[in-house]
Amino acid sequence: MGCRNSALYTLKYVASMLDEDEDFLRECSIEMFSEDGCLSAYDDYPASELTEHIVLFTEMGIENIRHIIRNLRGVPNPPEKHLTERNRKKPRLLRS
Repeated sequence: MGCRNSALYTLKYVASMLDEDEDFLRECSIEMFSEDGCLSAYDDYPASELTEHIVLFTEMGIENIRHIIRNLRGVPNPPEKHLTERNRKKPRLLRS
């Protein structure tokens, strides 16, 4: 059984990491769901639809928000590396 990263990153943290505006990222994340790596947390009780929530991202969510940003800006996504390419070892350099 593999080990999963259970860390969550706030919208503010991800905006700073990606050098993006928080409001822009909030708009980008509106259509994301938990399956996409975007979660909501509430800090006040009782929570309602009018309560402001905290947007959180998993690592997969950060990758998904990057793809959303690229698509909105018309920037092509980098090509996916095939599994064999990712696992291929770099050649060792011979030293004389």
